[in-house]
Amino acid sequence: MKNSETAGTQSIGRAASILRVIASAEGAGFGLGEIALQAGLEKPTTHRILRRLVEESMLVQDPASRSYHLGPLLYELGLAAQPSIPARQWCAESLAELARLSGDCAFLIGRSGYDSVCLDRHEGHFPIKTLVLGVGQRRPLGCGAGSIALLSLLPDDTLRTLLDHNAERLKARGEPPTADLLRTVQQARKRGFAIKDAPDLPVRTLSMPVVDHYGNGICALSITSLTPRIEQRQDMLADILRRITQDLSRRMRSSFTHESLLARYAV
Repeated sequence: MKNSETAGTQSIGRAASILRVIASAEGAGFGLGEIALQAGLEKPTTHRILRRLVEESMLVQDPASRSYHLGPLLYELGLAAQPSIPARQWCAESLAELARLSGDCAFLIGRSGYDSVCLDRHEGHFPIKTLVLGVGQRRPLGCGAGSIALLSLLPDDTLRTLLDHNAERLKARGEPPTADLLRTVQQARKRGFAIKDAPDLPVRTLSMPVVDHYGNGICALSITSLTPRIEQRQDMLADILRRITQDLSRRMRSSFTHESLLARYAV
């Protein structure tokens, strides 16, 4: 009985891992081999779980490319689910203000296990839109300034564990080695904000974390634009970002206890 229970919970964990991997595919989907590699599972095990998830409508498989995508049942369950965090409500006004004052695209980033998640975004008035993330899009921690800002608040041992765990996924996205990312995090700690260039685009992002009473990261606000546009106004943008995130941190701390913040903002 005990072995059966262990196997059952292990299967649930593996299925959840597979769903997270596919959710990070940015709509393109992944094939069996890539899913198995990123989930750290054997192909036969991965195939068996994928087949069952398709049967349950949690996934769909493209008959032409054979790639897997999130299915309709997940969407339906999401509509019925109680939001685990009120981040969009709490941060919507601040995100809109950030986009208005900077003129650029502003993003709200949260953490979910080994990933960062785009929780919301707001477009500024600048005509060139750098919409590098869609709402709900997941990326491995270490990818993007928002996740660097959140990583900068973690203890060194936790930071290293997270980056080592994500090393292969980050490499596949064109991100630098762990040692370089560690230096990027250290620089973010010294500045008080993160700077990150896209690996394959002339795009730069600035980001700062929103923190609780104890300095733990709740979420992060980011500004993204063309690299020259950010370079020309970096100090000004950092000041705007600092004022807005600090004000948001104060308002959240005055409204929630530490325990309720953790409960509400743990994705």
